[in-house]
Amino acid sequence: MNRPSFSHPVVRATFSIFLVLLPLLTAWNLAVAPNHPKLEIKIGPKLAGVTRQLPLTWSLSSLIDGSLQKAITERVTQALPIRPLLVRFNNELKFELFGELTLPGVVRGAHGHLIEQFYLDDYCNRTEGMVETRARATIPKLKAVQDYYRSRGSVFIYLITPSKVAHLPDYFVNLQACPSTPAARTEFVPRYVNLLREAGINVVDTATMIHSLRGKYEVELFPQGGTHWNDIGGALAATAIAEEINRQANQTLAPPFTFTYTISGVTSGVDRELADLINVFFPPTAYLTPKVKFQHSASCPDHPSSKLNVAVVGSSFTHLPAEILARDNCLSALSTYFYLNLSRHGGQPYRRLQTNLAEKDLNSLRDAKILILEENESFAGTHSYIDALRELLARQQ
Repeated sequence: MNRPSFSHPVVRATFSIFLVLLPLLTAWNLAVAPNHPKLEIKIGPKLAGVTRQLPLTWSLSSLIDGSLQKAITERVTQALPIRPLLVRFNNELKFELFGELTLPGVVRGAHGHLIEQFYLDDYCNRTEGMVETRARATIPKLKAVQDYYRSRGSVFIYLITPSKVAHLPDYFVNLQACPSTPAARTEFVPRYVNLLREAGINVVDTATMIHSLRGKYEVELFPQGGTHWNDIGGALAATAIAEEINRQANQTLAPPFTFTYTISGVTSGVDRELADLINVFFPPTAYLTPKVKFQHSASCPDHPSSKLNVAVVGSSFTHLPAEILARDNCLSALSTYFYLNLSRHGGQPYRRLQTNLAEKDLNSLRDAKILILEENESFAGTHSYIDALRELLARQQ
């Protein structure tokens, strides 16, 4: 059998055509893609995630310090049609041969579980006395927001969501030195919640609830390849939120549901969000995850709560329970304000509706009949969107 030769005319012609087309296609992507992204030409599976481009500043100073050249090089590299193939090939080699993750800020713990470094750093640095400091700083802010909505007869909930590292600490704490004590780590959320409740803040603590359920299901409540809770965790959180809404309102504003689930392989969504961001040809998704089916107690299109102004303000942990509340608890007009003003999500199906919100886009928050303010336990009592919301409401008074 004759072996293919690079000197064969057909091979040489094909390679020559490729060399001619590559700069032409790159130039096309540079010229057309910024304004018409659907016309961009890429070869291979689309890369997951968003790359933040360096600013392109045409000035003498940027030319001298090299930032202009670096920004131009970055744009040309990203415009290469074969970039997806090259990136995935490089990442696959490093991952399979050396177990190396090329995704910055992500680490791999026991049993292949992935998590962002931020959550591990938080858990390892929960020191004695930190909880009291955070509670003292946060309580006046939460009380001001809560008083605003209570004075208008609205429901207010401060929601604490769980961290994957805090749920599965033994999977991650051996990856780095953890100066804090085990007691300081595990007692942080219960102590924080107790201090807030003693101050009269309406808290729904889904973090403690989820952590108490470890080992109760066939799978963990956090997927191996994701940061956020799975469908069971989201359904349990939505149930706890709905119960608190109905308790405060003294009526059924959020009709309850029951749910069943099946265990199956990974398909898409939060079950594999970090696994996809690795950008390899064969992402590590050979694990099981639950799929939830809901049984409703009311017909949502006909329910009066479907028109209620419901607002959720918080982090990425709000998306799954918010989607369930809107779809399965009949709170159909619900809007999620991601970090208050980065984007607004909602609708049926649940999706991003708006980005980069101005103050006029936040006006409906002032009239919300139900306001859910969420913080993940990894940054509880520290995030600036609580201050921003309080200031927004203060300008109304």
